[in-house]
Amino acid sequence: MRANLSRMASQSTTAYEIRFSALKNGFHYYDYALDQAFFMQFPESLITQAFINVRLCLERKTREMVLDFRFGGSIQGVCDRCLTELDHPVEGDTRLLVKIEDEPIENTDQIWYVSTTAWSFQLAEYLYESASLLLPLRFVCRADQQLACDERLSSWMSHATNSIAYTPEVVEQTDPRWEKLKQLKIN
Repeated sequence: MRANLSRMASQSTTAYEIRFSALKNGFHYYDYALDQAFFMQFPESLITQAFINVRLCLERKTREMVLDFRFGGSIQGVCDRCLTELDHPVEGDTRLLVKIEDEPIENTDQIWYVSTTAWSFQLAEYLYESASLLLPLRFVCRADQQLACDERLSSWMSHATNSIAYTPEVVEQTDPRWEKLKQLKIN
């Protein structure tokens, strides 16, 4: 996860900017709300409708910062089985370590390096990528809604199969060359 926000509007990124140079050593807390407007800033986003609260606990030290994120909320999607729109609850925790170095090296997924001359860094893309990792592999109705989901699916399937006219399969004609090849005996 790299902090590359060139495709985001500069006015919207200030809300996700951490100005660490003014922070004293110790704990600092931030709250963010990731909603439709936030995810629309990322054109390739798989999330279109969501409301996710993010609680950030930043521990500032002399040469590093430890950022602990807690995500909680819901992402809207469509059930993969019955196509019903549903809210999928999501929650998760991530940790990011930001090291302050004289000569920063390349960032990794869990460790960012910033220069000693820098005074801030952006979290928008990190928040986006972390929220995207909360997406379920499959959107399906919850267990208490499973019976209704199954009924909608079977109703849809019976309607779909009744509306499709039966056409007998066309008998495939095999190429006579294949018949000759089948007659060859291999030792």
